[in-house]
Amino acid sequence: MSIVRRVLGALAVAALAVTAAPTAAGAAADPAGVLHLTVTSPDGSPAAGNVAVTAADSSYDKDLLPLDESGQLSVEVPAGDYKVAVTPVYGDGQDDEVLRQWVPGRTSWAQAGTVRVSAGDTTEVSERLLLPSGSTLRARDAVTGAAVDGLCVFLDPRRNPCGDTQVTVPPLIPGPQEVWVYTRDDTHLPRYATVNVLADGSGTAVVVLTPAANVVSRVVDAATGAPVAGACVTPAPAGTGELPDNPGRYCSDASGNVRVGLVAAGSWNLFARPAGGSAYGAQWVGATGGTGDAKQARVVTLRAGQTVTVPAIRLDRAGVVTGTVTSAATGTPATSGTVTLAPESGFFPDWGVELDAQGRYRIDWLGPYGWPLLFATADNATQWSGGFALRGKAEPVTVRTGATTVYNLALRRGVLVTGRLVDPEGRPVVAELTVRNARTREVIGRTSDRDGEYALRVLGPQPVTVAWLWTPPFVSYAGWYDGAARAADATEVTLPGTGSLRLDVRVSRFPAS
Repeated sequence: MSIVRRVLGALAVAALAVTAAPTAAGAAADPAGVLHLTVTSPDGSPAAGNVAVTAADSSYDKDLLPLDESGQLSVEVPAGDYKVAVTPVYGDGQDDEVLRQWVPGRTSWAQAGTVRVSAGDTTEVSERLLLPSGSTLRARDAVTGAAVDGLCVFLDPRRNPCGDTQVTVPPLIPGPQEVWVYTRDDTHLPRYATVNVLADGSGTAVVVLTPAANVVSRVVDAATGAPVAGACVTPAPAGTGELPDNPGRYCSDASGNVRVGLVAAGSWNLFARPAGGSAYGAQWVGATGGTGDAKQARVVTLRAGQTVTVPAIRLDRAGVVTGTVTSAATGTPATSGTVTLAPESGFFPDWGVELDAQGRYRIDWLGPYGWPLLFATADNATQWSGGFALRGKAEPVTVRTGATTVYNLALRRGVLVTGRLVDPEGRPVVAELTVRNARTREVIGRTSDRDGEYALRVLGPQPVTVAWLWTPPFVSYAGWYDGAARAADATEVTLPGTGSLRLDVRVSRFPAS
């Protein structure tokens, strides 16, 4: 796992002193042993830090266990094989995730050794922290082979240096280390790269970076041609209607000029969203004006390093769409959920709004076009306007300039899909499921469990594939039902039109890409 991902992952568990993955019934009563750990600093003095003790099969975990003043700790765990990580602390007592070290002196979960704890015994483990060492990183252009200038490396907010054609990576513990590499002026697409850190500081790495493509345009008032400032433009994969997890950071200046950077080669649509409180409405950028249908959006095809100028993005004035979302089965309002333009995976909708406690919603920043809207609630199947599972069949909701469109929807309950989520040994796990239509690849439902049992409502009949993501501590695994490591090998499941379906999912240890 990369340094950056370890830093972000630590935030999720920072409030927990001890965590334990779901285990089979009765695991708490399994025969136990004691792990006694002694950790010293590079100079031999007692180390300060926190320890994570995780079962090698991810079935058990204890995290954020502090070393005492003598650099020691004892912890009782079920008998078995474990991987042990030691995380030093900053002077302010906060964990320094960048310098996490795995016993014996390794840089990652994959390289860590295993420690066997036997029932009724005490297992002694000694570990000396390695002395961090610097290294050097250079980059070359994937197209021209030339040296890349303005190189930067991100380890964490405290260590984020930039250089010219080479950058000195801040000290890391010796061994292979994955770091995030980017360019100061966004000339190339960022990526993770592996640096082999040597104890004597002579470690070097050369990473190949792909030149970023750019889209240049101007945002104007559709009626007057006057420039519009503060409108953000986001690229989206052509024809999919999919939008990223955030609206992006490429916004028009006072003259209406906008430059969208860090775009990969390929075919793209553009989505323009005016600043909050603007009188203008959002749009998919079409050939001559705005549209609410991604399939009608202009397609921009880019090569690596290419800059393409797109005709002016002409914004129309916004209208409002509002309404109440209810359950068709009960007639009662949906008390929680979202109305969005695309499936979202975050906690808060970037491309829509949340329902209030009475099931009402209001979106006041859409342009005057027909918009497919996606309705997602806890107790009903996720569905597009009109009550359809797929975007292509959605009933567009017409927004009119300066007017309010009322669109109410009684949501269909859908098919109830339930099942167990278990690891290769049959123990319940915490995992996420994503259900896609097997033909269009559209996401039609997502869920996660907390106790090895899941429940999800989706619309049928339709053929689907089911992807899973299992993220036990310090490692991520991903695959598809039933036993597939690749989407192309996923087993298709036919959802019935009504009723329920039982689908038990066994995850595997396929490394997540």
